[in-house]
Formats: sequence, C-alpha cells, structure tokens
Amino acid sequence: MIKKIIVILILLQTIVCNNIFAQSKRGNEWVTGRGTRIQFINNSIVTKLNWALGPWLPYFTGGNSNICDTNGNLILCSDGFNIYDSVGNYIDEGDTLVPVDYYNHYDGWISYSQSSIFLPMDSNKYYFITPTNSAGNLCYSCHNDAMIYSVIDMNANGGAGKVVQRMIPFATNGQFRKTQMMACRHSNGKDWWLLKQAGDSNRIHKFRFTQDSVYNEGYQQFDEPIWGAWDIEGQSCFSKDGSKYASSSHGSSNGKVFLADFDRCLGVLSNPKVITMPTGSQYNPNAPSDSEKLAKGVAFSPNNTFLYVIGQFNIWQFDFADSSWFHVSGLDTTPQAFQQYEASYYGADGKLYIGNFGGQSKQMSRIDNPDIKGAGCNFCPRCLRLDSLGIYAAAGTPPCMPNYSLGADSCWPVGITQYIHEKTQLEVYPNPTSSTLYIKSSSNSKRELFNSIGQLLFTTKENEIDVSKYSKGVYYLKVASKFKKIIIE
Repeated sequence: MIKKIIVILILLQTIVCNNIFAQSKRGNEWVTGRGTRIQFINNSIVTKLNWALGPWLPYFTGGNSNICDTNGNLILCSDGFNIYDSVGNYIDEGDTLVPVDYYNHYDGWISYSQSSIFLPMDSNKYYFITPTNSAGNLCYSCHNDAMIYSVIDMNANGGAGKVVQRMIPFATNGQFRKTQMMACRHSNGKDWWLLKQAGDSNRIHKFRFTQDSVYNEGYQQFDEPIWGAWDIEGQSCFSKDGSKYASSSHGSSNGKVFLADFDRCLGVLSNPKVITMPTGSQYNPNAPSDSEKLAKGVAFSPNNTFLYVIGQFNIWQFDFADSSWFHVSGLDTTPQAFQQYEASYYGADGKLYIGNFGGQSKQMSRIDNPDIKGAGCNFCPRCLRLDSLGIYAAAGTPPCMPNYSLGADSCWPVGITQYIHEKTQLEVYPNPTSSTLYIKSSSNSKRELFNSIGQLLFTTKENEIDVSKYSKGVYYLKVASKFKKIIIE
C-alpha cells in the first residue's frame, strides 16, 4: 500500500512539474506599441518591428494582450478588439470581436488598461476575453454592461488558427469597469479564475473558465475603495503564486489600493485591506495633489514581500512587513503629454517593466531586483530601448498577461470542488455573515465547521449556528458528504 502511495505521489509530482514547464514560455514574447516585438531569449532581449502590421495600424497599448506557444513562439496578439497571428494578419474570423458600435467608437482599437486577455486550454484551444458595451451607451465615464469571450482553435486551417466561436456573452446587464481585469490559474492546474472589477464600488465579479464551459461564480462586495466613474487606466494583479490579489484605478479612488488573500481552489477573496499611496509629488511639487494620487498600476514582488504601486508621476514600494513606503522613482523623463507611467508587468527575465500612457515613448523603464527592499530594487530608467528601430517604434505598455507558469496546487478538502458545483439540498444563509448562520438540509447528519486549513472547530445537530466569535475569513461547513464554503465577515 505504501509503495502504491509513493508511486502515485511521484506521478502527481511529474504531472505538476510538466504542467509548469509546459506553460513557462507562454510570455516569452510581447507585442506592443506599433507592433514592436520584444523577445526574451535566455538572458537577453531581442527587439524588432513587425512590419507586416504596418506603421499606421492601431497601437498595441493599454488594452493589448498576446500569448506564445509552450516553446515561446508568438502565436496570437490583440489590440483589444481584433486577433492577429504572429506576423500581424487577422486570423480567420478574428476581426471586430466586440459590437460594431463599440468598435467604431474607439476607432477599432482600445487604449483602456486590461481590456483583453488570452487564456490557454488543452488541445490548442484559447479563450479571448474582453469587457464591452452592448447597449450603445458610450462615453468616457460610462461603465461597460457585458463581458464576452471568443474561442480560438489553433488546430484549424492547418495550424494557422480560427475563431470558432465569436463574441459569446457570459455576463450581461452589469456595470463593469473598462479596466481592472486579471486571471489566475485554478488550483486544479486546468481551469482559470477571471476577476473583474465592477462599477463605482468595490464589487469584484468572479468567473471560472473550464475546458468547455464558463461559470459565473457571483461576486464579493467590499466597502472600499470607491473607484469612481473614470477608469481609463487601472490594473488588477495576482501574486506570482496566486495567493494574493491587488487592484488600483486612476479614477477618484484617491490613491487607494485594494488588497486581499485569494483562494485558488474556491475563488474566494478574504482578509481585505486598503492602503493609500503617499501624498505629494517627488517629481513635480507644484502639481495638483489629485494628480499625484492616481494609483494606475500594481505588482507584487515575486517573493510577496512588497507591492509596487505605479502612480502617474511616481513609483512606490510598499513593505508588507512594516507597512512602510519607499519612493522608488519620480517620472523618468520630462512630463510631456502621454509620457506618464502606466500599468506594469513582469517579463520572462523576472524584471518588472513599467509602461507609458499613450504608447508614444521609445523606451520602457524597469525594476531589476523587485525582491530587494528600498534602493536595492534597482530602478533602471528607460532601460528597455527601441531607439535603433527607427521612427515607427513605440514601447507602449506590456501586454496584459496572467502568470501562465502557475501550475496545480492541492485543495482542502480533497475533492471539494465537486461538492461545491454540484446541485445539492444543502443550503446556508446568509453567506457571507458575521453573526448567525442558518442551515437547510434534508440530512440529519451532524453539522461540522472547519477552518481554511481543515481543522474541525465544532460539531452540532442544530440548524442555527452563532459564528460571531470567529475571525473574518473562509470556512467550510460539512453535512454528510456535502461541503459549503462559508465566508465570515
């Protein structure tokens, strides 16, 4: 029996390791600016212009995204509205993947941060996801009302790929922000969680993408921040291991950044916290204070020790250990129009790259040692340079990409996902709760409450439980063979 267990563990470890390796090169190449290609090859960076796109096509900035195959070769890129192949041609059925009115309103491409994302699945299948407006209510301060996806089969057309499902709505009649959308791989190593900020309030919608279906997993509502109507820029991110979530916006959030722990098994956010970017400019003391409190980008350090907050004119490092702030840098150039900082993403070299709003710059700044506190993080101003590529080169912003390298992880209890998503007679309400939890079940079995690491807290036969003495967080209620996740707030 012991030998069998060891063999199973070895096989599981091999599967997980192979999965991590298979996904590790998905982000090895970026398309940004006017179709500039940035390749991360071993310890060097190779840049070139993708001339097939032409110098006058829309910018790949803000709303851009792309993905490579498992060998690191670029296969798909998007300006937010269209899908192109590796040389800049539309893939079959890949043009105008949002409603026509929305497409025309923004001249065929989108500059809003995190407006599109690619999610890989098995059998060379990919989801392409974007928020959109289906009601024709188009203005700079209008929220989007829908989320849509398209499906790409890269086995079609002899490997050239084809969009086999177009513009499928998976959330409608909502109030979704144009920005602040990010994905994290499910702990099963196959599915994806997609989190999307909504409206003026801090309401976070959660969706689960599987091999053949998309599930709306509801939302969680938090008191702060109140983001405001304007959302041209903003960013949501997960930590490298998927255990933490952060979100920021340049709207009227007054420099606030939302933080929470994330459960990759259940898609639950817990232990919410709000931090506020320091006031006052380190670059332009005469600038209006409001313009200095626009938290436009966020990124965790790989070791989860720090959070980098990217403002319009300043970059800050927040230390989770002592809640201190370090000023990494002011603006890396003169404050010209469209040269302020934008969203930030990690390159395949482990360095944090910081984009520029508007996509006009020929350089991009970076942080070379993001795990080091203070000045040791080594801010490198405008060190990713495209000057040699000529007048048509533009750095823009890195593409919107999740951590494609994140593999499987164990969930507790074993097999809990099969219980959570099956139809069952076990009901609990209200959920979340801070006082009394009511249970409705056809079973007379004992009611058991577990904490997030599987420790049994108490057992009862009653259908009314006082949970006020427990701290905020995620718990599990078990009745017979059924589990329900409980959130105590």
